[in-house]
Amino acid sequence: MGEEIQQTHFEQADYDRFQQRLEAETEHLRGLFAQHAFDNDSRMLGYELELCLADDAGNPACNNTEVIAATGNPLFTSELAKFNLEINGNPFPFEGDVFARVATDLYDLFDQAEKAADRCGARVAMFGVFPSVGPEHLEPEGFMTELHRYDQLNNQLLSMRGQPIQLHLEGEDILDIEKNDVMLEALATSLQIHLQLPYDEIVPAYNAGLWSSMLVLAATANSPLVLGKCCWQESRIGIFKQAVDTRNPQEIADHIIPRVHLGKRYIDSMLDLFEDNFYYSPILPEVLEDRPIEDLHHLQLHNGTIWRWVRPIVARNGAGDYHLRLELRVAPSGPTLADTLANIVFYVGLTEGLKQYGDDLKRVPYPTLETDFYRAARRGLGAEVHWIDGSELPLKQALLERAIPLARDTFAAAGIGGTDPWLDIITERVEREATGAHWIRNHWHRFGDASRLVRDYLAQAGRNEPVHLWRDPGA
Repeated sequence: MGEEIQQTHFEQADYDRFQQRLEAETEHLRGLFAQHAFDNDSRMLGYELELCLADDAGNPACNNTEVIAATGNPLFTSELAKFNLEINGNPFPFEGDVFARVATDLYDLFDQAEKAADRCGARVAMFGVFPSVGPEHLEPEGFMTELHRYDQLNNQLLSMRGQPIQLHLEGEDILDIEKNDVMLEALATSLQIHLQLPYDEIVPAYNAGLWSSMLVLAATANSPLVLGKCCWQESRIGIFKQAVDTRNPQEIADHIIPRVHLGKRYIDSMLDLFEDNFYYSPILPEVLEDRPIEDLHHLQLHNGTIWRWVRPIVARNGAGDYHLRLELRVAPSGPTLADTLANIVFYVGLTEGLKQYGDDLKRVPYPTLETDFYRAARRGLGAEVHWIDGSELPLKQALLERAIPLARDTFAAAGIGGTDPWLDIITERVEREATGAHWIRNHWHRFGDASRLVRDYLAQAGRNEPVHLWRDPGA
């Protein structure tokens, strides 16, 4: 989805040609799986971090393309709304001091973003949902980034649905809003972690990623306030599922699974997920005739419009070799760089640790895990969830007694250094129940002023102290 398209209109012939290319590339992919023709040695770690732009008053600053240009760095890209942009971090070998290298990279790129934003009269913020975004900021005219891919995503989604998009969230408050465009997606900003693993490990890692995503949700929650309503602890999960729902009324009545989902089941082959992509119609059926089948360009474009929370990715390096990786998508942005690094370390360590359980993860039926996932999104650390042995326990207890220790032990066994300080941040955040969501909710309850909330949040985040050490505005 990060690559610009050139077409401004699609005909049925475009869909037919795209489908033909998609089928040809998927057949090539089937051959690669039959031959096990993927990297079975390399381990790499990368990340993407979406950012918000605020003005001095704490309201959205709509100048992302200006800020990106000011960085002069191709690792910065645009997002749907003009008040968002994204850092595309450099990948590093997953070994030894990998997290120190990721930290250096992230701090450097974030510094570049801050300096560029300052030159453009804006400030960089990290939220799961930007609290001061109001309905007026969700109008395509004036607030949608002016690129063909966003314009066509908007047109195609509404055409496929045949009805307005409705967002409904029930939490402390009830949020109901209807839109005739895709801009509700702009409410959600996130951290995405890319974990490339050997071919022999990718299936257990995917199943482990489903489990770790459920647990990470509660520990990283930072998205409770949406358009002036206190919704879920991690409202992004509900927002995104509804904001890019392409189903028409009949498909909804037939219980067709939406494009945004945790998963459909545990898997036995990563190929199953790419085969499952045929379940969904293409949104951006642009055909590039000059791209060879071996590049899998159309397959990857289509895969990028199916928003699994654990997304499979197949990629090809400069030498023409293929590898598989997971994009772990469930963590929100922020609140600070320290929190972000802690979230990366925990998410990766927990996924690696759970991977060792193999098929034992399947002892808990997948529908139970999916139910727990949404419990975690709604209630955060207050949810009750299941552990691998089938027992049900408070999510806070599962994190402190099982998940965090598992991540620590996994890193120690793998010789990955420097992780304890980051995992200590997760531990203290969970022990105190002091997530970003907790701070935002308390501030809103005390002051009821979203712009002030953003200003105060930025003042706290500027010191880069983890959120559990912030002064509680509700105290």
